[in-house]
Amino acid sequence: MSARFLSGVIEGFYGRPWSREQRHRLFRWMADAGLDTYFHTPKDDLKHRTRWRMPYSSSEQEAFRDLVRAARRHGIRMLYGLGPGLDIEHGSDADFRAITRKLGMLRELGIRDFVLLFDDIAPRLNARDRRRFPGEAAAQAWLANRVFAWLREADPAAWMGFCPTPYCGRMCHPSVATSPYLSEMGRLLDPAIDVFWTGPEIVPETIPTASVREVATVLRRPPVIWDNLHANDYDARRLYLGPMDGRPTSLGRTTRGLLTNPNVEFEADFVAVHTLGAWVRAVRTGERYDSRRALDAALTAWLPAFRVRPPAVFGPKDLRLLVDCLHLPHSQGTGARRWLADLDTVLARPPGAGGVAETRCRAMARRLLDLHERLTALEDRELLHTLYRRTWELKEEAILVLRYLDWWRTDPKPGTGCHSGEHLPGTYRGGLAAALQRRLPMHSDGGFDHRRPPTGGGYGEGAAAIWSAVAERSGIPDPVP
Repeated sequence: MSARFLSGVIEGFYGRPWSREQRHRLFRWMADAGLDTYFHTPKDDLKHRTRWRMPYSSSEQEAFRDLVRAARRHGIRMLYGLGPGLDIEHGSDADFRAITRKLGMLRELGIRDFVLLFDDIAPRLNARDRRRFPGEAAAQAWLANRVFAWLREADPAAWMGFCPTPYCGRMCHPSVATSPYLSEMGRLLDPAIDVFWTGPEIVPETIPTASVREVATVLRRPPVIWDNLHANDYDARRLYLGPMDGRPTSLGRTTRGLLTNPNVEFEADFVAVHTLGAWVRAVRTGERYDSRRALDAALTAWLPAFRVRPPAVFGPKDLRLLVDCLHLPHSQGTGARRWLADLDTVLARPPGAGGVAETRCRAMARRLLDLHERLTALEDRELLHTLYRRTWELKEEAILVLRYLDWWRTDPKPGTGCHSGEHLPGTYRGGLAAALQRRLPMHSDGGFDHRRPPTGGGYGEGAAAIWSAVAERSGIPDPVP
C-alpha cells in the first residue's frame, strides 16, 4: 500500500450538510477507526457548487478554521472540493481568478489539499470554450493543470485531486478501455493530480481489482476510490447500516485511496466508518478482512449509543436485527433474508400448511413490532429520529404480514380478499413517486418491460418485496389509484 494512501470519509452527498458537532464527532470516530482523511464537498453547500464563485462569509471562514483545527487534533487530513462545472468557462481568466481567490481564502484558513470536481454535470462547453478546446476532457484537464500549477507555485508539495464527468464504468462509452474522454484525460492531466472513481457503477456491489487496473491503465495513474456503498441520497426511504463489503483488500495495492461517501443522516454512519477502519487495517497488515467480524466489533462499540429509558431495554440482538433489516443497497442481513425465505415458503404452500416457516415468520414480524417500540424509548432522540421512519415502515409491513397470515389460515374461498382496514389506497405507499414506480417497473437486470410483471427490483429488496408478494396473493387493492 502506498504511503500516501487516503482512507476516510467524504461528506459529498446531496442533502443537508452535517453540523459542526457532527463533524467533530466524525473526527473522533475516524481517529478510533484509524482513518486519516476527511473530504469536505457537500453538494448542497451553496458555495461549493451552485454559487461557487461567491466567497465564504467571515462566520463561515471561522467555521472552516475551527474544522481544520479539530481535524488536525485527531491526525486527520482535510480536503476541500470545489465544483465549478455547472457554469464555468474553462478558458476564462476571470473564472480562473475566481477559483484561485476561493482556494487562496481557504489556504489562509489552514486547508492545504484541494479537489476540482466536474461530476454530475451536462457534458457540454460554451461557445468560447468550443472554439478553444477540442472537447470537455481537454478543457477540464487544461483548467485543472492551471489550478495545480498555481497551488504548486505557493507550495511545491501541494496535493490536488480531480473528479471527472464520467466517474464510473457505466458512464464510459463505449467502454472504459475505449472511452475518448478517459483516454484524453489520462494523456493531458498532470500525472501528479489524483483522479476519483466510484467503480464499475455509481453504487457498485463489488469493486473488482481488475476493473480498477483497467481504469488505471486508461488514466495512466491508480484512482482514488469514491465509495458510494453506504450513500443513500438517491433513495430517501433507505438507510444502510451494514458493513464495508465487496471491496477486496488488494485495492490497497491498485488504488491511491478509498474514501466512503455514506448516509446523509450522520447518526446512521457509525458502522460504515468503523468497518472501513477494519478494512484499512487489513490492507495495511496484509490480514484477511472479514466483514462479519468487522460488523460484530462495530456493533459492540455502537451499542452504548442505544441507551433507552427504563423500563425498556435494548440489547445486542435488537441492534443486530435493526442492521439486518437496514443493511446494504444490494443485500439484506441474515435475519431479513431468513424472514423473506420463510414468507416465500408460506406463500407457496396451501392455507394452514406453513408449519415451522410460518411460526418463524410470525415471530419475526412480532420482533419488528417490538423493535420499533424499543427504539421509541431511546435517550438519544437524534438517533431515534434518524431511524424512526424506516422502522415505522418495517412495523407497518410486519402488521400486514401478520394479518395476511391470519386470513390465509382461514382457507379463504377463491375470489375473496384480505383487507387490513388500515392500509388504504392513496395513503399506504401512495404519492406520485410510487405511482411512477408501478407504471415503470424495473426488473432485476435493470431493464423495463410493461409486457411482463415486475420482479420487485423497482421497489428494492426486503420489506417492499414482502408487500409485493402479499398484495399479489391476497387481493389487497393497489394503494396507488
